[in-house]
Amino acid sequence: MIFFRSLLANLAFYIVLIACILFAPILFFLPKKHMLGIIRFQSIHTRISLKLFANLEVEYRGMENIPEQRKYLIAAKHQSLAEAIFLNDAIREPSIIAKKQLLLIPIVGLCFKKANFIYVDRRKGKTHIEAMVNSAKDSMEKDPRPLLIFPEGTRTAIGERKPYKYGVTALYDGLNVPCLPVAINCGYFWSRRHFMRYPGKMIIEFLKPIEPGLHKEEFSKQLYDMIEYQSDKLVEEAKENFPK
Repeated sequence: MIFFRSLLANLAFYIVLIACILFAPILFFLPKKHMLGIIRFQSIHTRISLKLFANLEVEYRGMENIPEQRKYLIAAKHQSLAEAIFLNDAIREPSIIAKKQLLLIPIVGLCFKKANFIYVDRRKGKTHIEAMVNSAKDSMEKDPRPLLIFPEGTRTAIGERKPYKYGVTALYDGLNVPCLPVAINCGYFWSRRHFMRYPGKMIIEFLKPIEPGLHKEEFSKQLYDMIEYQSDKLVEEAKENFPK
């Protein structure tokens, strides 16, 4: 039964995703808000279809911790595609730090460019960090929006810990804005590179913002400890309430 329901959820996700991609070129000639709207539509549709077909819900906690101002940094744990999708639902029009290689994906790369996402080329070493911070500063001044980054740089499996990349610390130091840590348990229900969508409740929790002004090392340690500790708690909660 779980396999069949996962199949339906995946079909619903990819059919609508392909439809959005095919429709997207029309939006290249319209204001940016329309492209951001279709990205958010995909997030909302995915949340509804997961509930309908896989009995998998999404719960947002700590919404009161989201800054009212538009200039802030979001640093989120990264376990699956889910949090990348649903943060576009919970947060209004975030910009995203993405790999430059995504620009090579037909249509998708142009969509992300139209949405004013910020790209980094990891192959260029330290110079890409400086370019990323400068691009983020320029973007945030011209188009004040929250900036989302996944500090691990890649999706990690449940129970796996990786050191955070320096990019998030460089952005915190260079932008001089609050950082909103985000803990999740999404990977327990929607694992990276796995077909199954297990029933239960994915939790995306917004923690207390870290105000600007901390020393780099202090910020880095505080961010890591906050996200990893709370994500572990959310995973244990998921295991207890929704055993596989």
